[in-house]
This record gives sequence, C-alpha cells and structure tokens, in this order.
Amino acid sequence: MNNTTKLNFQRDGTPYSEQFNDINIEYEPGYKLRPKIVKPQHVSIIGGGIASACAAYALTKQGIKVTLYCKDNALAQGASSNAIGALYPLLHQQDDDISLFYQQSFWRAKALYKEVSEQGFNFPHSWCGLLEIAYKEAIVKRQEKFIELATWPKELIHKVAAEQASKIANVTLNNGGLFMPNAGWISPQPLVKQMINAAIATGRLKVNTDVLVNKIEQVPSIEDNTQKEQVHWRLITNKGNFDASVLVVCGGAEIINIDFIKQLPFTSVQGQVTSMKTNNRINALSTVICHKGYLTPTCSSSEHQDIHCIGATFKKNNTSNTATKEDDEFNLNMLSSCLPELAKEVNWTKQDISSSKARLRCMTPDHMPMVGAMPDIQKHIETYPHLAKDKNWKYNQAAPVVKNLYVMMGFGARGLCSAPLAADILTADLCGTPYSVSNEMLFNLSPNRFVIRDIVRRKV
Repeated sequence: MNNTTKLNFQRDGTPYSEQFNDINIEYEPGYKLRPKIVKPQHVSIIGGGIASACAAYALTKQGIKVTLYCKDNALAQGASSNAIGALYPLLHQQDDDISLFYQQSFWRAKALYKEVSEQGFNFPHSWCGLLEIAYKEAIVKRQEKFIELATWPKELIHKVAAEQASKIANVTLNNGGLFMPNAGWISPQPLVKQMINAAIATGRLKVNTDVLVNKIEQVPSIEDNTQKEQVHWRLITNKGNFDASVLVVCGGAEIINIDFIKQLPFTSVQGQVTSMKTNNRINALSTVICHKGYLTPTCSSSEHQDIHCIGATFKKNNTSNTATKEDDEFNLNMLSSCLPELAKEVNWTKQDISSSKARLRCMTPDHMPMVGAMPDIQKHIETYPHLAKDKNWKYNQAAPVVKNLYVMMGFGARGLCSAPLAADILTADLCGTPYSVSNEMLFNLSPNRFVIRDIVRRKV
C-alpha cells in the first residue's frame, strides 16, 4: 500500500471517520509493508465458518473465482454452529488498539450483514442492543470511570440505571450497566450459509464439503505458458489432491497444527454454550445481557425457537468437542452467581436444558486476529536482526513471506464482529485495492507481528 493513500472508513455504508484521511507517513519499516501480487483469477480457501464465508463473499464480489474446502459434511459446524451469537464491539476505557479495531469491525459487520440481508439472503437476527450489567462493585467503579472518560460516542455505548435497564430488557434487573443500542444477536449458522449462498449467486464460488485437508505442500515453480495461473500449492486431502495458485487458510482451532500454520502462535480454547428452554418468566427478554457470561433472548428460527443461550466456558488447551453436564452446570451457576435475583425468578434447572454444544476457538496471544501473507519466520530472523538492539532501526527490506499463502484466523469468540473487516483487508491484499484501516492497524493484524516482537524482545 502506498503510504500516502487516503483511507475512507465506512459505517453502515456511509463515511465513518476522517481521522486518517490526511495521514502522509514519510517512512514505514519494511517489515510493516504488505507484499503486492498480481490480482489472482482464482483463490482456494480452507475453512467452513464465518471467516471463510466473509472471505469468499468479499473475493467473489471482486470478480475472483473461489473454491472452498470444508472438512465437515455441511458448513458452519465448528465455532460458527452455535444457535445464537452476540454481535458487539470489545471496548476498553481508552481508545487502545484493540478497542479501535473492534469498534471499526463492529460497524463494518453490521453494514455487511445488512447488505447480505437486503439481497434477500435472510437469516435470524435482531439489533436489540446489549446490556453489560454492573453486577458487582468492582464493575460499577470500572463503568463509572468508563463514562467519566467519555471515550466512545453514546450511540455506541452509554450508561443506564437499573430501572432503565429493566425497561430495555423487558425483565426486572437489580443492577444498571452499560448499554450498546446498536448491538444485538445473530444466528451464526444460517448467516454463514446465506453469505455462502450470496457468493454462489455470483457464479464464482464452488463449495466442496467433506474434504479434510491433512497437509499443504508448496509446488516448485515450473515455466508453463499454457497455464493461466501458476500452481503454487497442493492440498493433500481425504478426497485426493487439489492444486491452488493462491491459498487462504481460514480454518479454526482444528487446523492450527497443519504445515506452515503451526509456526504461528495460535492456541485452542474450548467453549461450551448451553441452550435453555424458555418459560413465561424469561420469554419477554428483549436484549442480550452480558455479565461474566451472557444470556440471549429467544431466537426466531424454527430450528432454535423458544430457546435462550447461556455461557460460556473457557478452557485453554482443551481440544474436545464433547459437551459435558459439568460445563452445563458451570453455565447455570455462573448466571446464578452474577444475576442471582434474575436466576431465581427464571428458576432454570438441568431439566430445562434443551441442548449443549462444545466447540473450539482459535486464539492469538494479543486477542487480535491475523490476516495477511504467511510470514517466512526464519527469513524474518535473518533479515531484521538489528531490531534486537534498536527497535526503531530503519529497515527498508520488505517482509519475507511464503509465496501465495495467506492466513485469516484467530478470531476467538468474536468472529461475528471481526471477520468482515478482516475479509476486506485480505481482499485488499489480493486485489491491490485501498485498505480501509490505518497502517498501524494493518501491522497490528499482520501475521508477522509476533516474530517481529520476538526479535525486538530477543526471544529468537
């Protein structure tokens, strides 16, 4: 990207912010510069959840043909398979890197999902807002400081007292909190399927299910003028081998140990969500409630009608997809300990559990996803050694990358919010279109940020 490019942020399809429009950066270290490639005619994607759907949709809109390889017999069977998911930004008291990213991601996600819905690809959702309840004194003080600093606009988040919170939620709440009026919930599985349907409607997407990629191999370059695009990658799968010119890995935690990807610091965290049958004491709930966990209103889909979702557990380095009674009990107890009056009124027991689902989240150490070219780790270490002595050393050498291999992963439990903006960045990488984020944010999301930090900290 040219450092003098003007950046236009979008919010619901309208200009979002002008804060970066006049930036003219004279110098960017080479390791922050993203590689340029000729816009590909075809891209292969490994995955089957919200990240893959956003990437496929964005790329097909740019005229690129896409083949998607999903390991399951249907789409959205992993972390994107929960009945109901909350869509809201992660905001801190200050406008730090994480908050700025998730704020912009949130508005972009809402705009994209509205765009897909307006094309007739409908999915259950509601922009009913979200209440972050101040259920203990420490949170009350934190939220008071939050409001005092006034970092964020009221249309994004503002304080409400218990009485107002009760009116918003349509149930009695004993505590106030922070309210995000533009947030809400989405049914992730139908959303993924409809985004894929919208991409298929362009005539540029092919979906292959039941294809488990066991290995990816680089293919040596061969001079062949008869080929429109050079084959760079070979996917070794349970259904045979498939060739790819440009490969994007969008899988979840199940793929973090595959070749090349295992060099990046992804980790697996298991989360279990419990679906509860509604009753006449909670069926009027009209907004998402967050405490230490969360509680959703009922879903409007026929498949998940009359159920609420509560959760979720957070188990590091757990690779099991098996739901347990113990984790259901944990979710029920978490609701009771944080919102005891509401839990007592609703009076849920284990007999009210409709279903449970345990899935794996793909996490990064800094809680930001990775999107961009796969870095050549060893060549980074060889190219930028002086950063260990001076982190501001002006290297001009561009970041060494693995040719035509891209990563869009590490969304944790926030893929609904952050995948659309990440897909925009990936598309800009591949198509040479302007980026919609600042240079600083680009590097904060770049897969090579971790090896650069390790060099600076003398860990490698």
